[in-house]
Amino acid sequence: MKLWFFLLFGFLSVLAWAQTFPVERLEIVGNTHISTQEILGKLGFKEGDVVDREKVLAGAKALEEMGYFAQVTPEVSLEEDKVVVRYRLVEYPKIEDIVILGVPEEPRGGKTLWSWIQIWIGQLLNPPRVYAERVREILAERGIKPGEVLNAKKLQEGLQAVLEEYQKKDLGTVQVSEVIPEAKLVIRFEELPVVAHEFRGLSTISQEEIRDLITVPLGEVGRISQIRESLQRLSRSVYVSEAKVVPELAPGGVKLVWELAERVLLPEPTSISGISLVGVTLLPTEKARALLGPIPQGVATNAAVLRALRPLFDYYQREGYFLVDFVGEGVENGVLRVRVREGEVGRIEVKGNTRTAEWVILRVLGLRPGQILSEARLAVAQQSLMALGYFSEVLLTPSWEEEKVLLTVEVKELEKLGSIQGSMSFSPEAGGLVGNLTYSQKNLFGTAQDISLTLSRGLTGSGGTTWSLTYVGRSFPVFTQVELDFYRKEEEERLTIGGKAQVSYPVADYLNLTLGFTAEGTTKLSGEALPPRNALSLGVVFDDRDSPFFPRAGQRAQISLEKAGTFAPGVEYLSARAEVSRFWPFDLGDYRCALAMRALGRLGWDLPAEYMFSLGGVDSVRGAKKITTDRMFLLNAEFRVELAQGAWFAPFFDFGVDLQSGTVKAAPGMEVAVNLGGMFVRLSASWPNDREPTWVPAFEFGMSPMF
Repeated sequence: MKLWFFLLFGFLSVLAWAQTFPVERLEIVGNTHISTQEILGKLGFKEGDVVDREKVLAGAKALEEMGYFAQVTPEVSLEEDKVVVRYRLVEYPKIEDIVILGVPEEPRGGKTLWSWIQIWIGQLLNPPRVYAERVREILAERGIKPGEVLNAKKLQEGLQAVLEEYQKKDLGTVQVSEVIPEAKLVIRFEELPVVAHEFRGLSTISQEEIRDLITVPLGEVGRISQIRESLQRLSRSVYVSEAKVVPELAPGGVKLVWELAERVLLPEPTSISGISLVGVTLLPTEKARALLGPIPQGVATNAAVLRALRPLFDYYQREGYFLVDFVGEGVENGVLRVRVREGEVGRIEVKGNTRTAEWVILRVLGLRPGQILSEARLAVAQQSLMALGYFSEVLLTPSWEEEKVLLTVEVKELEKLGSIQGSMSFSPEAGGLVGNLTYSQKNLFGTAQDISLTLSRGLTGSGGTTWSLTYVGRSFPVFTQVELDFYRKEEEERLTIGGKAQVSYPVADYLNLTLGFTAEGTTKLSGEALPPRNALSLGVVFDDRDSPFFPRAGQRAQISLEKAGTFAPGVEYLSARAEVSRFWPFDLGDYRCALAMRALGRLGWDLPAEYMFSLGGVDSVRGAKKITTDRMFLLNAEFRVELAQGAWFAPFFDFGVDLQSGTVKAAPGMEVAVNLGGMFVRLSASWPNDREPTWVPAFEFGMSPMF
């Protein structure tokens, strides 16, 4: 009788798994830290529902994906005439401690300041490292920390983030070798040295010739920069058409396997007497032939042909035509025909532009089908798009598409390009509303046009209204930039109404010619009219900075002249301006940094008092009292530390001298700058030399970049 009972029970269990059945009781067994209610909420069904086998298994999978359980076992049984669905769980423990092995602890200084300075200098001079404390921080950011239940899913994400941190530090051959998921969580990392290089895919080229192109040293942890440099050297070698690297574990470290595709121009050894070049357009045919190396007598191999073509290939590479390719087209009458693909652009594809019109990107890009793509043209195109100020990233990827190059332009647009800010209040003494309002919008309708409006009333003491309206267009057919500026402003005892128009015309890579005209009418607040100002300006601007937001490389230089009067009534003077800004990249731990320096000189002849240059203040020597002069020199130095995208902190030193009187102004200090939604704000704190010595700094606000 007992045997029949077990057979009947087994039959019913199998029957239950084979068809739909009601869930009359639902049980969770084995959970300690994760609540039953939370677990039941993940199943997708509840007691009283009708389910089938697939739904029960889907519930088990959902519990596994929670990450808290090392094992999930579903059961369906008939107990006391009820269908019971039960999940047996093996739960991960609550973390009590985390032990990181294979990663050094961050060095700490002693009781003296000098010991801390030595450590800081050592971190700057030595290759970057990942320390155990940083690993714990990364894991904690993903919920892997003492007091939390171990979650395998979050742990996997955390370990991947740690490996990405290693990659940021330029360390590529690192692995997680051991994880013990217990209350005392043990994680071991291994920084594996490169112990060997292996080359695959070569047939006629010797490994020694290829080995000379590899810059990754043996016996050291593989650095990503060195691996990338080696891949670039391989891809720019006449011997290789494709290259990639695959790391493989080896005794004592890791072996880098270089999988190569040898460039094949002569599939079989053949007797040839010469090489005929087809498709050469960037240099005279005679010069191209003169660059060919000797061809061995008798039967030639593919390697011999490549060696003969190497001087020509290297010439293209030196000139920046990095996409050059040679294609063999067979031997005819003893002459090998080689077609040269120089890198002609066939098609341009734009991706990622959700707001910016495609025609704007193509126009600013400056590249078009039919052009031969070079490194210089590619760099100029990328810098031109970044200079718009609409994109946080611009990626230009060229690739061969049949016989021509497909250039893929991928942009990542900034989320906020507009802002409106200000405050207003009512003041009977000022005759009504008092306050200011600022509105700015970049990339209006996606057409690379910017507009900004500022309005203030009752802030100058006169009760009048001042305003400015600025328009900048960057997608015109001929000019790189067109700018219009109209304003009404009060300065001291003067009221000025005027406008300015300026255009920029490209004359060379990174170099623009600027032409501007300014017309102003000025009256004293007492009502007395002053001579008008009509001025022409002419200048050249060189700008190859890598980013308009936080430049870390490149420079911006400007030389300009401004002439007022002579050709129109009003004041008459001549002024000159020369300015150079230079940027150098630095890394301070995890922070992107840049050393920024600017030198500015200004000279004026016959300048009226109201048009003299200001020395001192938020745009020259921060915190210093303003003086006016017609001859000045200014030097600014900043060490900028990027806090977030569009924001940085910078200790600085400003130095300025009035070349006429010899007055010197200097100010050390620090500044925080934020660029958000088209609005730029700077707050500086400085200790200038023309104020009484005190620990309290002079604070100033600026509404535009220093340089």
